[in-house]
Amino acid sequence: MASRWKHREHRRRSTWRQSLLFNSLLLLLPVLAARVVWDAYTTDAMTDPTSIEARTETRDEINNAFLKIGQTSRGSRAAWAGRIDQTLQQRQFSAARGYLLAAPEMLNDQDARAIRAAAAAEDYGSEDQRLARAALLFLPDNVRANYERAIDPPRPDIEDEIPASDPLPETDEPVGAEAIAATARVDPLSQRRAFNMLGDSEDLARRTQRWIAGEQVDDLQLRLRALGLIVVSTDSPDKEAFAEAVSILRGAQRAGRLNDRFVRYLRSRIEDALPVLSLKENLAGALEPVLTKSQRSERVLDAYRATVNLEATQRLTRDMSIIARLAELTSASGAIGLVEQVSSPDDMRRILLITEAGGDRSVALSQEMGPQMLGLAQIGVKWTMGLVLQVMALMALGMALVWTTLSAFTQAETVRIN
Repeated sequence: MASRWKHREHRRRSTWRQSLLFNSLLLLLPVLAARVVWDAYTTDAMTDPTSIEARTETRDEINNAFLKIGQTSRGSRAAWAGRIDQTLQQRQFSAARGYLLAAPEMLNDQDARAIRAAAAAEDYGSEDQRLARAALLFLPDNVRANYERAIDPPRPDIEDEIPASDPLPETDEPVGAEAIAATARVDPLSQRRAFNMLGDSEDLARRTQRWIAGEQVDDLQLRLRALGLIVVSTDSPDKEAFAEAVSILRGAQRAGRLNDRFVRYLRSRIEDALPVLSLKENLAGALEPVLTKSQRSERVLDAYRATVNLEATQRLTRDMSIIARLAELTSASGAIGLVEQVSSPDDMRRILLITEAGGDRSVALSQEMGPQMLGLAQIGVKWTMGLVLQVMALMALGMALVWTTLSAFTQAETVRIN
């Protein structure tokens, strides 16, 4: 009898230990799973948006999206031309070209085959350039004339220099898309007009003086301009991209086309690069003496330079490079429409991947789908040794959890039998 009692106690203590192990594994499993997901899909671990695999998969998603858009109008050529005409009236030239490039997906099968055949018959230009020229033939005469007047494409055997556009007038009033598009026209051969909203150091000093005096001046715009002028004055290889991105962000904010969440993110980045409190202290000293206009502008810019956090500016430069790349792939006004859909750094990578895969098509999709277009980005996982080991550990935990569960049921059955 005593031996049988000791045997039962041993079984019960073993069951208790297995229950403890089971609960511990149950707690560890979601923690490790969350860690694996975090490491797999954070910005630094995600696949390079310029990789061939990511672009190919995303391009397929873009084509499918245009197929669905075309199906809603049953492949109607009139509906497709109407979209292009509307975007031309809105001076959204990149979007208009995007619809041209999407013609094989948006039109019926017969028109699609004819457009692809016409594009294949061309012997110069990239695939997109040939496709756009072929799609133009399927537009009504008036829409095609409007497109050609707006875009003004150069002949393939003539290389005309496109002069830089004049900057938008410096004003605190919001600006519309028409004014922005007028300074940054786009043509089918991917030659771009410069888009400049940096201004000069004298205007920066004047607005800074008003800001320090307590007048209503947008400090986010002010510090963006200052950072742009500072980076442009250096030998940084990213200075042109930084300046263009600053101009795009300023234009987007003044047009009221930035997501509030993205504005908060941008403000935090700029605050890290140019802290307000330190900046105001340095500017107060620079504005005290009575100086000439040129001397004051130089002292004010030096005060901004003295406040800049170089490490934080480098982090901001990475975001600026993405925005500049969007403009390079589409246009300045097109980049504004794309940035409008962004609310986080991860969204920036997604919109870049979509634009790398679709070019001007992405601008058309931004008008059709809004922020939902971000779901088209097929960003994979970059498998590192650390991530592989974490997945293996997760699988081991899962197997241990199954074994513990089966063992606990077996032990419980043994105790009941005894």
